[in-house]
Amino acid sequence: MSLYADDDPTKALQLTDEQPTLQPPTDPQQALNAALALDSESPEQQEGLQNAAQRFEEHPERLPEVIPRLLGLITEGGDSLLRFWTLDMIALTVGRSGLMLDVKLHVAQYCLTALNKLLHSDSVPTIKAVIPILSTIYPILFRLLATSRPSQQVLDLFNVAKSKIISFALDPNARPFNVGIKAVAWKFVQRVLLAATRAAGSDPRLPQRGAGSNDVNVSHIVPNGCLSASDIEKEGTLLQTQLVTHLYSSSEPAILHPLINTLPAIAKMRPTLAPLVVHSLASWTPSALVAAGRSAMEIRAVDKTVRIAISHLLRHPPLSAHAAQLNDALVRQKARMEAAFIGEALARKERRQNLKHTIDPETAFEAESSEQAAKRARLDGLVGVGSGMGKGPEIDVSGMRLEEVVEVVLSSLRSVSLELLTGTIENAKRALQENSTDAQPLLAAALGVSSIVKEEEEEEILNPLDMEDDDDDLLMDGPEPLMEEEEPTSFTDFVLPAPEPLEPSDKEFIFSDTIERIWQTGADLASLPDPKDSDATKLAVKPKEMWMLLLARLATRGADVKRKVICDFIIADFANRSKFASVWLNEEWYNEKIGVSSPGQYLSNLEAIVTAYLPKVDSKDKSLSTFILTLPAIPPSLISTLETICQEPERALVGFLALRDIVEVRPPVRPQALQTLLELCTHPDRKIRVMAIITTVRRWGNDSPMMPFLTKYALGVLWRLANDGVKSEDVDMEEGEQADEKIQSKFLGEPNVDNVQQHVELAFALAKRKQDLLDDIFRLYPRLEPAVQDVVEAQLMPLIQSLGATEKLLEILRKFPNGADKLVMRVVGVLSAEGSKTLVTLMKTLLSERDLDPRFVIPIVGDLDKAEIEKQLPRIVSLLGDVNSKDMVKTAFASMLQKMTPSDLMVALHQEGAPLKLTIEAIGICFSMTTVFRSDVLANAMSRIADLSTIPLIFVRTIIQVVTTYKSLAPFIANHILPKLVTKKIWEIPQLWDGFIMLAKRIAPASFGALLQLPKEQLKEVVEKQPGLKSGLKGFLANKPGSKAAMAEIFGDD
Repeated sequence: MSLYADDDPTKALQLTDEQPTLQPPTDPQQALNAALALDSESPEQQEGLQNAAQRFEEHPERLPEVIPRLLGLITEGGDSLLRFWTLDMIALTVGRSGLMLDVKLHVAQYCLTALNKLLHSDSVPTIKAVIPILSTIYPILFRLLATSRPSQQVLDLFNVAKSKIISFALDPNARPFNVGIKAVAWKFVQRVLLAATRAAGSDPRLPQRGAGSNDVNVSHIVPNGCLSASDIEKEGTLLQTQLVTHLYSSSEPAILHPLINTLPAIAKMRPTLAPLVVHSLASWTPSALVAAGRSAMEIRAVDKTVRIAISHLLRHPPLSAHAAQLNDALVRQKARMEAAFIGEALARKERRQNLKHTIDPETAFEAESSEQAAKRARLDGLVGVGSGMGKGPEIDVSGMRLEEVVEVVLSSLRSVSLELLTGTIENAKRALQENSTDAQPLLAAALGVSSIVKEEEEEEILNPLDMEDDDDDLLMDGPEPLMEEEEPTSFTDFVLPAPEPLEPSDKEFIFSDTIERIWQTGADLASLPDPKDSDATKLAVKPKEMWMLLLARLATRGADVKRKVICDFIIADFANRSKFASVWLNEEWYNEKIGVSSPGQYLSNLEAIVTAYLPKVDSKDKSLSTFILTLPAIPPSLISTLETICQEPERALVGFLALRDIVEVRPPVRPQALQTLLELCTHPDRKIRVMAIITTVRRWGNDSPMMPFLTKYALGVLWRLANDGVKSEDVDMEEGEQADEKIQSKFLGEPNVDNVQQHVELAFALAKRKQDLLDDIFRLYPRLEPAVQDVVEAQLMPLIQSLGATEKLLEILRKFPNGADKLVMRVVGVLSAEGSKTLVTLMKTLLSERDLDPRFVIPIVGDLDKAEIEKQLPRIVSLLGDVNSKDMVKTAFASMLQKMTPSDLMVALHQEGAPLKLTIEAIGICFSMTTVFRSDVLANAMSRIADLSTIPLIFVRTIIQVVTTYKSLAPFIANHILPKLVTKKIWEIPQLWDGFIMLAKRIAPASFGALLQLPKEQLKEVVEKQPGLKSGLKGFLANKPGSKAAMAEIFGDD
């Protein structure tokens, strides 16, 4: 949960981290630069490239400018994460991105050379990734070549790629041979076949719209285009034949699946080919698969693919003419598949039988005498005389044939001894004769026993005429005689006896029962309508709630026992009785004010209710806050109680909402409640602290009367971090400027690195809505201890990322105070990840106007042009003086490669400017980026550096590093680089001359030809410094004309 997002405050309870985190860069280019700066082929780089891919999917319009820069990095060398990531981005650009057709065409033309080169590589994964891209590109390029005349190179590359992929699909000798390559190649063949066949339909208007249709085909070819319609149609006819041939002859399921899946699309998009497709699918049988010995499972899988294809064609109305043929094919296929399944089952059964009969007799006897004998012994022990009740294992025979049931029964009977069977039959007869509950009547006929069937009891029907007349006679009796008349009653004196005294518990019960009855009666009145505004004055207690007032006054006019009963009654269901609790406490408060009640009744009863209810309160309960707001007076003790609740994570939200409402609507107690809330904003537990900040900051905006108090408190807590001992001209306060008053909080100790987060989070959260606070943050930063500065930076960056490049933030960056360079640099780094053009312009201005740290260049180096990069490169290399800046420089190099080639960067590093030692380290960083600085890149760079008018002092050292890393470049160095150095009289530069001799020794004998181009004095010096070269040079000179004289002069031999 972020302090700077409008989240639900309850999410603060789910916080698991103690530190805010930065989100990955949202700018696609920055995300890619960050990924390239990571270790090559590492899991971190894979994750970084995935993040960059997500960003480019969100902003596909950025892809056309990035892809050309990456193509040169992936065409050479082996498979790499960067290669496959770039291919994915090309596929996104020309396929799914939704870009304009002209943009896709431009990217397709630009990538065609690189894709052809990768297509002719030996890497199976690369080829499998390239062919689908070319399948997507094919219709785009076909339209271009059919309607115009682009360069001959595009046509040649188009034809070469097409021929190569078709050979993968059709040629069994194509290399590399891989089933996966053939499978994706058939998808390309489908595209070629569709383009080579004219689109035709039943609607005569379709051909007229064909030229503007997205369905590219041979009808788009114009007379002055690069393609010939007749040649393309011949190619299509040939592919139709090959398609059908491979459908029948291929025995590889992995190839048949994609091949079959191409057919429905061909039949639907090219109705002229529908008869061929329908006939081919209807006539297909797995004969080639069976002949090749494929498993039944593989054959069924291909059959299912064919069935799906036929069913798909049946659901296409324009092909209804072929419905009979297709349905017949489905029927025949179903019968064939069922027969194959039965045959397979019989074969499995036969194999099992053969396996049983081929068991060695001796082995069988041994097995019988051991394990199987033990099994039989256990089974025999379970067999005994049955009860004859016919109850055995329950078997469902409804799904079995009669013959099978009879065979099972007979087999079972044969396995039972005669004695056992006879005893069981006798038991069954006895059960039937005794008519026991276990008897089975169905066996009676078979066992020859006459079953006794219990007759049904008939219910006796009574005749009403036979009923007795006793009851009727009662009706004939005469009236009873009247009682004798009594004398009139007169009243006498009567005294009611005194009531018996009740026990206290009885009194409490009666009072509680009375309250309950009044409450129940009052609840029945709740259904009555409320009075309209015009009918009566709005009152706190509505007319239908007058019983509450009656009950409240009953409770306040008596002993404390009544109050206790009322209190227990409210606590039992506080959520529904909080309104009554408010009425009662208001009555108690009023009586206390007029002197009717003893002092302290209101407070004691309020505390009793709150204390008893708090343990039961739910985190989403709103009744407590509503109840508190209706109280006539809020005592300080209640605010202290709410503060205690706020520090319990499970119930904190209830307390915060109550305190917030008190601050807003109860001005008399606002200072104490607001102070409590603000102190909780510095609580050591981050869950509590975040909830307090969100509850206050998000609720009270800039126009709120609480905002001045919030701002003052936040700045006061923030300025506690200032180190009063810092005295430097760089951090002197401006004239008239005063530091904010420092605030004390009971949750804050002495400022240190561990509690920095407690000090800054409230101010940072306020700064999201009140950006003027950023001035105070940047003004305070130089006055902090270095360790505290690091923590403040880490805490501030999520806020900066949330704000983005706002006008206020850019204004601060333009005029940031002295001593805040480090913070500004971090801010620029975060903002540059969002790709702000305004920020880039601002930083360019600052670099020209102020003497900034070279680190300011790093975030924006990817937005500079090549000339600006070369100008800033020495300053970037100088950062390597700090051992912790290596990763930063590596990131900068990765960003530069978006605007210059790797060879350009290597050449630029050899220019004078940076210290020699740091330049060597920078070149080492380049060598560590093996994905980018491959052997061909380094060879090109070395050749360009050797052509410079002045040879850099570190050049020979770099060449030694090149041949050490890529030994295959030794001949190139010996034949192309060393002669150029000899021509430039390298011996005149002592630092380079010694390195030249060491290089010659390292790549010998390849260097002998270049050494012999040296003047004799220098060659003698080489031999003197490296005696090991003497014998090799002699052997090299032995076959040269005039070698003896040369050898004598050089080596002093006769």
